[in-house]
Formats: sequence, C-alpha cells, structure tokens
Amino acid sequence: QRQMCIRDSSSTMPGGEYDRVSISGSGTVQGDLRCQSLSCSGSARVQGDVDCAGEVRSSGSSKVTGSITCESLSCSGAVKCEGSILSRGRIHSSGAMKVSGSLEGGEVDVSGGLEAEAVRISGMAGIPGLLNAETVEIAANRGIRIGSIGGGSIRIYQPQQKSLLGLFRSSCSCVQAGDIEGDDVDLEYTQADVVRGRRVRIGEGCSIGRVEYSESLDALPGTVGEAVQTRE
Repeated sequence: QRQMCIRDSSSTMPGGEYDRVSISGSGTVQGDLRCQSLSCSGSARVQGDVDCAGEVRSSGSSKVTGSITCESLSCSGAVKCEGSILSRGRIHSSGAMKVSGSLEGGEVDVSGGLEAEAVRISGMAGIPGLLNAETVEIAANRGIRIGSIGGGSIRIYQPQQKSLLGLFRSSCSCVQAGDIEGDDVDLEYTQADVVRGRRVRIGEGCSIGRVEYSESLDALPGTVGEAVQTRE
C-alpha cells in the first residue's frame, strides 16, 4: 500500500487508502482517509472521515471535518472533530477535545475538558475537568473519576456480568465525580458531592452529599445526605 508523508508547511495531499500516514508541520488531507496508522505533529487537517486500523497519534492541533474510527487515539494539544469519534480501545488527550457528534471509547483519559454531543464510556476513565454532552452514558467500572458532568440526559449504570453458572452478578464498582448537573439524571453506583437536575433518580450503590431537584426525586434510603427542591 501507499504511504503518505507531509513535511512542508501548507502542503496538501489527496485522500485515499494508505499504509502509514505522517504529517509534520502544517498539512491538509483533502478527502476521506483510510490507513493503518496516522501520526500528526504540528497542525493537521483532514477534510473528510478518518478510518484507521491502528493508532491515531497527534501532537499539536488537529481538525477532522468528518468522523474518526480507530483502534486507539492519542493526542497532546487541541483536537476538534466535526463528526463522531469511535475508538475500539483507548482515547487519551492531554489537552482540550471537542466533538460535534458522539464519542465512544473503552478507556477514556482526558487531562483537560471534554465536550461532545453524546458520550458513552464502557471502561476506565479519568477526566479531571468538565465532561459536557447532551447525552452521557457511563458503565460504572473501577477507575472512573470525573471532575464535573453536565448534560441533558445523564445515566450512570451498573453493567451486569455473567458468572460461570450463567447467572448475573454485580462487580460493585463505582463512579466518582464532583458535581453532576442535567435535566434527567439517573444514577447507580455513583459517589458525588452535589447532584442537580429536574428529574433525579438515585439508585443502588450511590453516595450523594446533596441533591437539588426542581420536579421529582426518587432516591433509595440512605443514598442522599441532603435533598432540596428548588425553583427552575
């Protein structure tokens, strides 16, 4: 397969199918890009979708006008994706990440903030800043720590696991967060300082310091320290 290498400033290359793609400096790929690996250092722009069988690695500023599908994604700096991001493995960003569509990954590690239309996390996650999305779905697993969560619909749930006998059992993992704020908030196995929402459900395995709700609150006994109904 062909290889793509852009080293000069303000260079452009056509999209297509490649083996390894390397962009250093400032470069633009015009069209959809399909590759085995993608490495960008500096300023990179892809005018289309990225479908990478392996790792997408970017240091600096990267912008993709379409969606990104990859095995893993590692970025240091700023990442902007106008479509969706789907990583079959790890997503790591030591900067700011903004996704106009949905973001889905097994393990998510973002040292700054994360903004997307929808976020789904099924594995470990570390986001010390704000996770902001219209829809947030998180499977409560060990190693999930998030500074703040904001959105329209927020659901944190305990995934069911099968034992050797085929019966479902829980692993008693927990999500740790500072503040959680949304319209509809549905929590299981979550530890948080403050939860704010219109309609709030606090389920099994939760420990919430304070809940502020405007319409309804459904909480299991012993899961909430203080509950206050507020005006919208």
